[in-house]
Amino acid sequence: MANGSQPENKPPTLRHRRLVIGANVLVQIVAVLALVVMANWLASRHYLRFDWTKSGYYKLSDKTKQELASLKEPVDVVVFLPASGGRDYVEKVLDDVRNLLNEFQFYGKDKLRVEYVDPQRDLARAQQFVKEYNLDSPDVVIFASGGRHKYVRLDEMVDVENEPAGSEEASVKAFKGEGLFLSAIQTVTEEESPKIYFLTGHGERDPEDFDQTSGYSEIARYIKRDNITVEKWNLLEKQALPPGAGAIIIAGPRKPFSQAELNLLQQYLKNKGRLLVMFDPRDQSGLEPFLKRWGVQVDDDLVMRKAGVLLGTELLDVNTVVADYAPHPITAKLADTNTQFPYARSVRRAQPSEDATADQPRITELVKTSPEYWGETDVDNEHPTFNPAKDIAGPLPLAVAVETSKPQGVDVDIGVTRVVVVGTSRFVDNSDLGGGNLDFFMNSMNWLLQREQLVAVSPKVPEEFRLDMSPHQQMAVYILVMGGMPLAVGIIGFLVWLGRRK
Repeated sequence: MANGSQPENKPPTLRHRRLVIGANVLVQIVAVLALVVMANWLASRHYLRFDWTKSGYYKLSDKTKQELASLKEPVDVVVFLPASGGRDYVEKVLDDVRNLLNEFQFYGKDKLRVEYVDPQRDLARAQQFVKEYNLDSPDVVIFASGGRHKYVRLDEMVDVENEPAGSEEASVKAFKGEGLFLSAIQTVTEEESPKIYFLTGHGERDPEDFDQTSGYSEIARYIKRDNITVEKWNLLEKQALPPGAGAIIIAGPRKPFSQAELNLLQQYLKNKGRLLVMFDPRDQSGLEPFLKRWGVQVDDDLVMRKAGVLLGTELLDVNTVVADYAPHPITAKLADTNTQFPYARSVRRAQPSEDATADQPRITELVKTSPEYWGETDVDNEHPTFNPAKDIAGPLPLAVAVETSKPQGVDVDIGVTRVVVVGTSRFVDNSDLGGGNLDFFMNSMNWLLQREQLVAVSPKVPEEFRLDMSPHQQMAVYILVMGGMPLAVGIIGFLVWLGRRK
């Protein structure tokens, strides 16, 4: 103050310095917390999921995402699977189901409600579901909505290989959960169930017949499980087409159709109808010339091949097994799967007539036999052999799909006529639903009903990583882990000790 001098700045006290440091730390903490809150807020509204697996094992198809995002009614999913079972792959399947349903819930949001029930531990809840959904085994995933339900069995979700008879060892070849779960959701959320009719009055197969060799009760049960109504219809008795028919099935007719019935069927197909016809050898139903007008030729033969010699007698095989499929929605998921067509006749694309027009139906020969099969035209011969002059040389087509074209310039879906013709009706009777038979039939049914989305998602193949080492390599790894690594740590410690001494 004296002599007009300015006061000197006093150095900050220790207390002041602590207050500044504390305030700085507090500001930093608040800033970090704010950044964390902002990051979580942004992440909750702009959420991204990544599937880091090489094959995209857990990635859903675009079709599945769209269907889940467009759900209007809630869907309840009950995973009714044991946590462990007699089969060693059950736990792996359960993990895949959990991961898949987590993805489904992310895109379906609050419209998809999932519950897990272990039938081995929660007996009261398990008994409730068994009674409510009429279950016959505790190994299903149930989908329910609006009073409708459908369940997917464990064995339907996976393709299993390397399972010797009497052994519990097995590995999952493919996981088909996404396609089956999407199909189940679409089935229980459909506003109106499609309706199909089995024609009667000509000795056809009966969907209410439980006979083990001739009945169709099993395939009818699978059709109903897809939320499709099944009814029978006598065309000649009613003198009219069934009302509201999504599709008509003619399964193994043994008696001829009258001209009045053929006229009704012709009118039905012209009005964008859907027809599935399954023939049997030696039976003339009158439908053969009718279908030829739609571009399908049904041969009067019996498909067979030589199967060796037993006690000097040549054996013939009439249980045709095929795995050669043409590209088509019906066969899209049947790759590497055998389908059996027992006691069949060949069905092929008919040669176009001279007056054929450009808008003729598209004909696809769905399956073909291997070349060793031939079509025997002399079915009554006790010792048939291939006769190039009369018989039909293989490979032989056994089923065809027919679809009319949309008029040029029309982009909207105005409906088209669809027909599937198969050369045997035995391949889906109560005794023959093995292999790809059921899938082929149900895919055909869904294609006729324009439910291609139910067969559009391919199965996922699990990734397996194996490290194969020779005994010498295993010994080298053992020595490295048990001796080399501790030795390296000891050397580093010794060098540090030497450095500190200096």
